[in-house]
Amino acid sequence: MTESWWPEALVFWHWWILAVVCLGLELVAPGVFFLWVGMAAGAVGLAVMMVPSLGWEWQALAFAALSLLSTVLARRLWRPGAVTSDQPLLNRRAFRHVGSMVTLTSDLEDGRGRVKVGDGEWAAVADTQSLRLPRGSHVRVTGVRDGLLVIAPPEAAGPASDATPPHADQTAQHEK
Repeated sequence: MTESWWPEALVFWHWWILAVVCLGLELVAPGVFFLWVGMAAGAVGLAVMMVPSLGWEWQALAFAALSLLSTVLARRLWRPGAVTSDQPLLNRRAFRHVGSMVTLTSDLEDGRGRVKVGDGEWAAVADTQSLRLPRGSHVRVTGVRDGLLVIAPPEAAGPASDATPPHADQTAQHEK
């Protein structure tokens, strides 16, 4: 008669040990997967404590079903991508300036130059390569391309509406 390492029956504390191990893994692993698996193991342990005659096959089936169900439900209820910001341009500083009037701090030659925005300077590129403007000219920021402000003369850029932020369209174009 050989001795098996597998117990003849799984008892509630086997499941509670698994639950504690899973919750411990949750602390060191990224994401929240082990939390739901640990909760399922704890629930099966509670069920086995109430019904000790429950066979290990049914215990394993209940554990698998509860793990799957809790993980799927949790992903549907707590999606990390579902958070929307009331300040979508908070970390996209260049897009905040779209629609603003700025002043050239260097001559705009071959469609490239620098503009003063607030108390800083930004590299800028004209919406047309052939555009030449002298230092001190006022231009309007019409977009952002590769981290550079896209500028145009105020008459070419059209009127800016203060009611609708012009960056809304630029944000969508940038993300494509």
